Amino acid sequence: MTIQGLDSIFNQDFNIKALDREQVKSYISRLNCRIEQLSTILVSDERKFVAPYLKILGSTLECLALKYSLPSEDQVDFSLTISPTNSGFPTVQDFYFLQKDKQSADDYIQQLPDEQSLIEEIRNSILKDRSASTPQVLLQRLRYFSKLKETKLLEENHQNEPKLIDEDRDKRAYVIEWTAIEKGINVPVLYVMYLTQNRRSIPLEKRENPTLDFFIYQSQNGIVDLRSLVCQMDHAIEDIRPKLIYKYIIGPYHDGLTNNTPEITNLFDGVDEPSMLRFRIEAVASQYQRRMIGKLGRIFGDEISRILGFETVKEVYGPLDNYDRRIIVPFGVKQIMGNKDEMGNPSQVYGITKGGEIIL
Repeated sequence: MTIQGLDSIFNQDFNIKALDREQVKSYISRLNCRIEQLSTILVSDERKFVAPYLKILGSTLECLALKYSLPSEDQVDFSLTISPTNSGFPTVQDFYFLQKDKQSADDYIQQLPDEQSLIEEIRNSILKDRSASTPQVLLQRLRYFSKLKETKLLEENHQNEPKLIDEDRDKRAYVIEWTAIEKGINVPVLYVMYLTQNRRSIPLEKRENPTLDFFIYQSQNGIVDLRSLVCQMDHAIEDIRPKLIYKYIIGPYHDGLTNNTPEITNLFDGVDEPSMLRFRIEAVASQYQRRMIGKLGRIFGDEISRILGFETVKEVYGPLDNYDRRIIVPFGVKQIMGNKDEMGNPSQVYGITKGGEIIL
């Protein structure tokens, strides 16, 4: 069966959409432009720590654009696919194939002529009125694999090491970041969690943390809401206390090629190359601690109970807070929306002029 035939079967079975080779470059260009604008907005709002993650996302999309700039007969994978409903991002399969290509990049580069030789061959072919298509394709391949080799790619899930930020006589304070392409909604997310650890325990960065790693890995499924996730961590891991957790959600992205609601379709009507990127933050914070002492603890008293381990401390968390919602659209769409989303709910809407100016 041909790649095109497999493409057809794959696309029938899942909520995905294959883009034509001609559509890929402009689509990724529009999406990447919105991501760069989001990064600029967040840096100006002193959320610059999100910018490196957005840079990785943007560089990954640039690699996908290079990959699909090759002539269709020279492409070896499926067509680029997006999740067109409530996502707008390339699917996990595309990021997977990109990672596979990166693993083989050195081998491909070694088999190809160097860039200067290929440029010289193209020049000579043009001067002698011969076809330069073969060296041009080889040059595109070389630039694609060279870019892959030097680029940190977005991963389906990635966890940074715990970072110690403070400590005192009783506890250590850490921040942990992890990223994922959340299953189900197929959008990239960044988690940042602040926690403390009992100082009598082995430091987090110097030991294995299988239970904590399990919860972090499971968070990519998006099945458990953020408050339930942090509560489960607090109850399951005895020597750490999650204090504050943020979830930064990049997307969904809406475009003329995605499946849009009637409200978004109406906003896009008459707009050249319409596109809309959403961004929101969820957060849950500990409000106070509850100390619980068992029967034996009540016999010995508070101080001895703490020493003997009869006292249990648990965090009491506040409600899930969706406090930051942003939308980036062309300036003409911003004029229609004001500072509300397409359903009339309050939201920070940024309009982008044709000159690239960001207007709130």
